[in-house]
Amino acid sequence: MRLGVRRAVLSVVLGLAACATASVPEAPLPRLGTAGASVEDTLRALNQMCRAETLSARAPSVMDRRLPGMGSGGFPADTRSVEAQAWFDYGLQLSHAFYHEDAKTAMARAAELDPQCSICAWGRAWALGPTLNYPIDEAQRLEALRVAQSARELAKPGDRLALELAEAIVSRYAPGQPGASEPAFGRSMEAIARRYTDISELAVLASHSLLIPVRADDRSGLKPALALLDQVLAKQPSDTGAIHYFIHATEFDGRAEDAIAYAERLGELAPAASHLVHMPAHTFFHAGRYQEAAVVNAEAIGADGQWISEGGDRGKDGTPMYYAHNLAFGIAGAMMSGDAELALRFADHAARVWPASASIADRSYPISRSYAVLGRYAPEAALKLQPEAEDNPRLDTYRHYARGEAFVAAGDLVSARQEAREIGRLLARMASKPLPEAQVAKGVLEGRIAMRAGRYREAVRHFTAAANVQESRLSDVWDPPLWWYPVRRSVAAAYLKSGDADRAEIEARASLSKWKQDPLALYVLGEALRSKGSERDARETLDRSRTLWRGDFSAVSLDIV
Repeated sequence: MRLGVRRAVLSVVLGLAACATASVPEAPLPRLGTAGASVEDTLRALNQMCRAETLSARAPSVMDRRLPGMGSGGFPADTRSVEAQAWFDYGLQLSHAFYHEDAKTAMARAAELDPQCSICAWGRAWALGPTLNYPIDEAQRLEALRVAQSARELAKPGDRLALELAEAIVSRYAPGQPGASEPAFGRSMEAIARRYTDISELAVLASHSLLIPVRADDRSGLKPALALLDQVLAKQPSDTGAIHYFIHATEFDGRAEDAIAYAERLGELAPAASHLVHMPAHTFFHAGRYQEAAVVNAEAIGADGQWISEGGDRGKDGTPMYYAHNLAFGIAGAMMSGDAELALRFADHAARVWPASASIADRSYPISRSYAVLGRYAPEAALKLQPEAEDNPRLDTYRHYARGEAFVAAGDLVSARQEAREIGRLLARMASKPLPEAQVAKGVLEGRIAMRAGRYREAVRHFTAAANVQESRLSDVWDPPLWWYPVRRSVAAAYLKSGDADRAEIEARASLSKWKQDPLALYVLGEALRSKGSERDARETLDRSRTLWRGDFSAVSLDIV
């Protein structure tokens, strides 16, 4: 299908399927689709967000049925109740899919159906515990300990597995320094998994436990977790819990690409589990497959809409727990791939889900990300952004940044400088604890202004300062990077404009070593190679950049990368 026909089909379908409340995004300036590019993935993503907005949500209720499509999980419990076993297995499926509150509900249901089931009580205690993303407080520890002790009391004398699981989880919640028992619990679960190799679920559970301390920079469990997951996936390559934790583990280990074969299948294996639909984005983003990272997050938002409509837990702000995470990751992928339509749709969705009337604490993370989209692709909308009713350093920073980008695009450098100064004032008020994103935003704006004014050496200084803050203070390992693009590529562009092609090549390659297959860093590298007379390498690099970039490649220039 030719591009023009595809674009026409896209417009017609969106016109027919658009949400009743959706607005038409402003035309970005400049519109940064590549000639011949497919738009089917963008269409699929747009329709998923539309689906989330149009599904009728019912009030959260006690979970009364088990939903299909949540992935794998479960092992035989010490019960004769078919229903108790089914709810226990479902609880583990929900746990692996990071439906934390719903997993607690499912495990409580299993224990209620068979009050004498030790492993059902163990499942309740497990669900009440910390996860890879969330610790527990003292009150939660005491509740989990009480349930764990009941599991130990219920364990039959001859049931070795139930006894071992109960002893391990009681020790997990024993009094002491918060979190101190977690590495020991991971090791206990690993030992149990190695004694009961016929129950692969135990290895999956152990791997999660071993990975939790990695968040606190204790990497002692990373290699053992990877070893367990390798063994499970060698036998059961469709185990969704194992795939979930393998994606995280390879990400932590700096080799996200090793999970690609699994990431490509995970969403199909658990289509109703939003977080599992989302998880491939961690692999895709770090492997440089930015558009795919954007699309799977739109699909995750669609799954969230379905979950809400089925009565799943919606959290304090009315959205499922990882909803903002999905949106932020989607924006990150679309911004890096240059898909303006999709990035703007994510931003529009954010404004609908977290309007100005919402809590500023709920708004801060997703809306700040959407401001970056407006600054890049909808400058007129960026210039209309209003201050928040109450101070929020992150939102204030991104509002000034978005407006500054819009002013630079319009050639109004005086106004752009004013926005940079406003960020400087915010930083002054932060005093001893400046927000790294504000430092990066100020440096990027000052660099953009200098580039537009033809002061390329000055631009190098500003961009370098911003890149150094980004790389030293903003982690790009676990989640979508806190800053939307690698500023190192702007350093490379500034060097090239200043006439230093050798240094431009070095900086572009440095950027690409961390943000792999970044189309715009490839563009800078290609132009640097061309300046050095390496025509063949330049042509191949620029062709690669053109293929990966979803925007109008003819509009790309060194001044805006």
